[in-house]
Amino acid sequence: MRMIVAAVGIAVSWCSSAWADDQPCYGMPALSVDAGAVPHLATVTPGDRARFVKGSEQAGCPNGSAACAMRAFVVGGDAVVVTATAGGYACVTFTGPGPKAVSTSGLLLRARLGVPSPETPVNLSAAWAGTWRSGDEQTITIQPKPDGRIVVNGEASWGGHDPDRVKRGGVNVGDLAAEVSIDGGVVAFAIDDDGTTKPFDKLPADSDVCRVKLWRLGPYLVAADNLRCGGMNVTFTGVYRKIK
Repeated sequence: MRMIVAAVGIAVSWCSSAWADDQPCYGMPALSVDAGAVPHLATVTPGDRARFVKGSEQAGCPNGSAACAMRAFVVGGDAVVVTATAGGYACVTFTGPGPKAVSTSGLLLRARLGVPSPETPVNLSAAWAGTWRSGDEQTITIQPKPDGRIVVNGEASWGGHDPDRVKRGGVNVGDLAAEVSIDGGVVAFAIDDDGTTKPFDKLPADSDVCRVKLWRLGPYLVAADNLRCGGMNVTFTGVYRKIK
């Protein structure tokens, strides 16, 4: 059975961020709303299965040995999102189609990621519309408006996979609600403590208010936040796939 995973990798010339060799490739490293990192779309090149590789969580990895190889893989033609690179590897995420939209992040050889063609920014609100999911604890719904703006609503949680937390009501949650414009294929906004939508860059970077960026890349909606959009450990950061 093919295991679907999330991939994020790219050559230095078209990736603006890197991470330390000893930093595990969990989630989406370097994709902070204030770090200046920009996710990119890439396509896995033709050939054998491109297996994910264990990082620094296992001593001596990453390398090309069988000991570092993971079961998960992508195949030629799979679209992946790239957020960071280090040496010959890229930290990548691939999200499978709905309804589960399972995401997996990990290291891939950069040599298996084709250099992407320049993409036209997705500014048409209808292309953003739909319900987008990244796993079963992150959902973003977007509705287009006649004036070209979009209405963004999101729900995220942390701890929903822990039966004990669920039983004792210890699941942390967060939500988004904003009406915003698309600019150059990117949506960026802040949500003040009173729930009002604010311009993303009109608040200091160290502000405690929720700050969010969204990108439309190929089949994906990519999100990054500042970990201030809900309870402890709750984040909307992820690679989303449309489920309806």
